[in-house]
Amino acid sequence: MIRAVLTASALLLATATPASADATGYLFWDSDPKAHPTQGRSGSWTPPELFSVREDPEEGNLIRIKGESSDGWEYLMIELYRHDGQRITEGHFEDQKVLVVNRGLGWYDNAGDFDVDHIAYNDEGLISEFDGAIEHHYEDGPDGTFRAKVSYRR
Repeated sequence: MIRAVLTASALLLATATPASADATGYLFWDSDPKAHPTQGRSGSWTPPELFSVREDPEEGNLIRIKGESSDGWEYLMIELYRHDGQRITEGHFEDQKVLVVNRGLGWYDNAGDFDVDHIAYNDEGLISEFDGAIEHHYEDGPDGTFRAKVSYRR
C-alpha cells in the first residue's frame, strides 16, 4: 500500500510540474517499520525546500542526494556508489553500495539497488537533471526496506 501511494504521488507530481527554468523536482521516500535508520517514517521534498543531487568524483564517483525540511526537523541523505568505482550513468544497478542517513543515524547496504532513468550535466560538470529510484535494505530482514523516488532539475 505504501509503495502504491509513493508511486502515485510521484506520478501525480511529475505530470503536474510545469516546464520552466525554475528549479523543479521531488524526493519522495518511505520505509518499512524495521528499516534502519528511517524506522517506518516517510517524507518528501519539493522546491523550494532544501533538496540537492551532487556527484563527488573524489569519493569514488558517488552521487549524494540530500533533503532537509526548512524547519530543520527532518534530514535525509542518500549516497549511491558503484562497487567498481566507475561513474554512475543511466541504467539499473543491482547489489551496489547505498548509504541512507536520517536524523544523524546511517546504514550502509552493500547490496542495494538503484535505477538511474536520466542524468544530465551542466557546463560546469554538475548534475543538472536526475531521475531515479533507490531501494535500501537493513540486514536483509523482513520489513526492513527503504525506498525513494527522485526527480531533480536545476
